[in-house]
Amino acid sequence: MTHDPAAGPYSSLSPSRRALMASGAAAALGMLVAGQGQAQPAAPTKARWRRWNVSSPQGQKALASYAKAIKIMLALPPDDPNNWYNHALTHTVDCPHGNWWFVVWHRGYVGLFEQAVRKISGDPDFAFPYWDWTADPKVPAQMFEGVLNPNDAAYIQSLDAFNKAYGPVLETFWNNLTPAQNGQLLIRGLRFPADLLFDIGPKGGPMFFAPPNARGSTPQNPGFDGVTNRAVSPWMLDNALSPRDFIGFASPKSQFHSSITGFGVMEGQPHNKVHNCVGGIWTDKDGNTTYGDGFMQSNLSPVDPLFFLHHANIDRIWDVWTRKQQGYGYPTLPDDNPSYINGKGDLAKWRAEPFLFFHDADGKPVTGAKATAAAYETIGSFDYDYQPGSGENVVPPAGTTKLKAGKPAPATKYAAKLKAPGPSSLAAGDVTLPAAVLADAAKPGGTHLLATITVDLPPFEHANDLAVVINTPEGQAVGVDSPGFVTTLSMFGRHLVTRPVSFTVPLSQPLANLAKAKGPGVAAAAPTGLSIRLVRLAGKPMLSAAGPHAHHADGGATTATPQVLDIVVHAQ
Repeated sequence: MTHDPAAGPYSSLSPSRRALMASGAAAALGMLVAGQGQAQPAAPTKARWRRWNVSSPQGQKALASYAKAIKIMLALPPDDPNNWYNHALTHTVDCPHGNWWFVVWHRGYVGLFEQAVRKISGDPDFAFPYWDWTADPKVPAQMFEGVLNPNDAAYIQSLDAFNKAYGPVLETFWNNLTPAQNGQLLIRGLRFPADLLFDIGPKGGPMFFAPPNARGSTPQNPGFDGVTNRAVSPWMLDNALSPRDFIGFASPKSQFHSSITGFGVMEGQPHNKVHNCVGGIWTDKDGNTTYGDGFMQSNLSPVDPLFFLHHANIDRIWDVWTRKQQGYGYPTLPDDNPSYINGKGDLAKWRAEPFLFFHDADGKPVTGAKATAAAYETIGSFDYDYQPGSGENVVPPAGTTKLKAGKPAPATKYAAKLKAPGPSSLAAGDVTLPAAVLADAAKPGGTHLLATITVDLPPFEHANDLAVVINTPEGQAVGVDSPGFVTTLSMFGRHLVTRPVSFTVPLSQPLANLAKAKGPGVAAAAPTGLSIRLVRLAGKPMLSAAGPHAHHADGGATTATPQVLDIVVHAQ
């Protein structure tokens, strides 16, 4: 099965990228299904603000205004809504991860904060620069300077000082909660301020990291480890942008935004891994993982100014995906599909989700229609656009023929036959695919193969990332550079996991690597087979010299081990 760059993990109706290039992308097959979410209006051709690449002269100018605002915000009283740590705490108590509200909540959060920085800095042209980690996979040098570095002396220097300053603020915050806000916090198990402070502190988190350990990345080592370099690579970004449906791109559906259901390629790979690596979690080439310190690995990650450059890039990728969808006439939002099971339908449910903790540039609570997901489904009144960056190649040229009327072909899926775990595997599954599909998947521009792996995890499985390998014999040593190594399945932050979680990962590049590799034990599968295994890369992780971090060493809370419930491969 061949595909175009806009094909997604749940659709098989699309021409090959090679065919599109040969024909100048003259025509695309299929159509926008009747009743699916409508395409968003195109972004303004001349937006009021532009988010520039941080490496550009304009991006560097924006950093100066950003630093000015940070310095002012850090000096504001703790009870001021525009205090730097108060903005970070909004993320801590309400951020969605591992579900279909991930991109839209963070667009609202970053966009509203951008307006606050614009006002406080006094720079009417300010917009967040974005960090294009695909093109430049290392922390920008300027982010180690002054207050752009959370290790600067202007930041709170100890957890005790943080608790002393913000304990009273949180008491006032809790006393003024609306019933709806209180209900949202209870979903997260936050009954009163002591619960949140416990989660932030060392026994529950840690989420707070005192200088000089507020960021894992350093000026001497600003780059990424091997698994993170893989996660931000052009081929991974190409796969992240490939879905033709919103849920395939944005992570799976959930009942509410404070629960984890699963991770699409974009959230589970570049988003999670950049957070963790910059936050001090480092995996060497042999698979040994060291757990260091840094705000970016936690739900207090916005304390690190790098957070907003990272998320500006995530939002840019969503914008690229949206413009790709518009170019082909594909849907850009969840399906509008009310039924007797779901009276509202996916689109209405998604739009109505309440976001109750945002503040505007004046520090006033955002209410009414602006306190729902619908307010941020487009860039809208934020009125910014992006300097082009990585991933723009998937947006079809102007004049590309839209899809024609008709129902798309059903998705092409191949279910794995699960096997008992082997001596070196946590789980294994064999998938039979047509030989032509496997052969084409290993070619540049060929079929995308993505595996959705559903795993039942222990409640706090945030350590010992599970590694996915394909067509590699049981017992063979596996490292980050092994031909059959796909990636690792990474969580972000500390979340209580109470249900199975799915991870979608791309297989085509590892198949190509295997096709090129030589030596004994490399080609372990039949021409029409995929053998998928989950393993630990190098046994138990090596903990930092400072001692175990509770958020990564929850052994003893339960004797459960991860179990794979399902593996489905999508050819697109």
